Amino acid sequence: MIQPAASPRAERFGRHRTGWTGLAVLLALLIMTGFWQSLRVWSYGLVRQAEIWHTEWRLSHWPMLQNTHFRLYYPPGQSPEAHLVLAEASRALSGESHSLGIRPQGRLVVVLYASQAAMNRAVGIAPAVNNIGYDFNGIMDILSPSAWLGTSKTAFKQFAFQGPVDHELGHALLNLKADGNYPNWFNEGVAQYEDYRMTGYQWVTSGNRLAGSLYSMRQLDDQFYALPNQALAYRQGLSLVEYLEQLQGAGGFRRFLGHLAAGQSFDSALSRTYHIASSESLWQHWHQWVTEPRQ
Repeated sequence: MIQPAASPRAERFGRHRTGWTGLAVLLALLIMTGFWQSLRVWSYGLVRQAEIWHTEWRLSHWPMLQNTHFRLYYPPGQSPEAHLVLAEASRALSGESHSLGIRPQGRLVVVLYASQAAMNRAVGIAPAVNNIGYDFNGIMDILSPSAWLGTSKTAFKQFAFQGPVDHELGHALLNLKADGNYPNWFNEGVAQYEDYRMTGYQWVTSGNRLAGSLYSMRQLDDQFYALPNQALAYRQGLSLVEYLEQLQGAGGFRRFLGHLAAGQSFDSALSRTYHIASSESLWQHWHQWVTEPRQ
């Protein structure tokens, strides 16, 4: 889930204020306008930490595993699955941390759920929704592999390829790196890209080919999770991130994330890193790249 972007409030001032007061107020507004994005990012980090503390307090009665980088809470009876998930997260961390240019200072929190209903109830999702993982404020929620794959050795091997760990870890690290300072399509694109790099998995269907009618950047920016063809929206997000990666390589992409982490707007970070003026311009460049014939 993504926190809604904050926006500055418009203040009303009485007509009888002195000229100096009005000037001071104007100066204050200009300062706030210049620093609003940084303030939003800072406050987002506080909200995330509060959510982590609340989650750990709420689950303090659950069994827990931990190592240097992760603290994993799991329901009773799920010890083998918990050890598997912790191992998968630990395997993926080094590569994804390098890719996104972040070294987590504390332990990342992972919560394992024994059933879809239990996970949906905990994260506030409708009971009928089927999903094998979520990330909220940097907390990774993972559906136990035994709930959808079974408990055989083959099922556990399948989990390493199809499981949500690499994807949700991408979300968590990006969240920690840039404090939610990015659009939803980018959030999902980065998570898919990290998953693809680590496992080779891509969500490809007959209905999400990158040809014909595609979602506009405005649709991706404003309606991403409400778009009717989610498979196409997700694939466009992945492809847009792939395009940014190939422009200046991994180093350029990390610089771009660094600008977002510093509180710059998405368009400003695009301009400073790639000399692309806006998200709309990015879409145009990407569309030409994705539709041109490959050698």
